[in-house]
Amino acid sequence: MKAKLIIAAAVLTLSATASAQNTMTPLIQSVLIETCSHAQDDDRLSLNKTLKANRLSKQRAVDKVVCNGKTLVNFARSANADKVVAMLEPYEQRSKGKVSISDIVAP
Repeated sequence: MKAKLIIAAAVLTLSATASAQNTMTPLIQSVLIETCSHAQDDDRLSLNKTLKANRLSKQRAVDKVVCNGKTLVNFARSANADKVVAMLEPYEQRSKGKVSISDIVAP
C-alpha cells in the first residue's frame, strides 16, 4: 500500500515538474510577442528599444528567440523585413562560428 502511494506521489511530482518547465510567464510571453511583431513590421528602432528595455542582447535574441517556429532572423527574412535582417545578420554570423586552417612551415 505504501509503495503504491509513493509511486503515485513520484508520478505526480514528475508530471508537475515537467508542466512547470513548459509554462511561460505573461511578461516573457508579451516580450516575445512584441519582439516578433517588431521584427515582422521591419521596425528596427522599436525592436532595439524592446531588446534594451528587457536587457536582452542582440546576440542572445538571435540565438534564443523563436517566432512561429523560426529563428528571429529567419522570421524577419520570411516577412521581408530587410532593415531588421541587416541589423541582425552580423550576430547570426557570429553564432555560426568560424574555422580557419593555416599551414605552418617550420624554419
